[in-house]
Amino acid sequence: MKNRRCIIIGSSPETGIDTIRRYINENDFIACADGGHIYAEKLGITPGLIAGDFDSSQKPCNTSARVISLPVRKDDTDTVYLVRECVAMGFEEFLLFGMTGGRFDHTLANLCVLYDLSRQGKTAYMIDKNSLTRVLCTGKTVIESRKGCGFGIFPFACEDIQLSLSGFEYELTGGKLSAGHPVGVSNTITSERAVIDIISGSAVIVINI
Repeated sequence: MKNRRCIIIGSSPETGIDTIRRYINENDFIACADGGHIYAEKLGITPGLIAGDFDSSQKPCNTSARVISLPVRKDDTDTVYLVRECVAMGFEEFLLFGMTGGRFDHTLANLCVLYDLSRQGKTAYMIDKNSLTRVLCTGKTVIESRKGCGFGIFPFACEDIQLSLSGFEYELTGGKLSAGHPVGVSNTITSERAVIDIISGSAVIVINI
């Protein structure tokens, strides 16, 4: 699994087929949450795994994918269940599509999924046609080849973060961002190799593409 990524496709009504096509590679493992399998079919892709309670689509029948039916009444969302299955399979890098738009509570729930993956040391992005979103815990993260892109960073699951930013229009050295004061919005990446160093706390970052 070391050299393979896990692509998870959700069923948001704003899922962009062209966006998925732009990022997907031939060797990626494809997993679909509930109606996400419909988008995989439109892309001509057979997923390796489909899981859901199938309240947003009919359960697929004529497929070689492993299909897991989940109860409607449950604690975990379909996406949470699917991510845990894929983590157990040994994947280290995740790209999540079809996770934004539609119901805002589901978008927030998917940010929590990114946070959980980050705490486990995994690399995970939530991607839509406008942005790349990631949750970072303590340590250094390098953003490469995104010069000119808009950027935002905000505390997530904490009151504030202490951090340094280099390679941005607005930089910081050991500065602090508070959850109640969103000054991390509307920054710009100005270097081919920008660095985020989170000293304490955790943050959600958004790269506008």
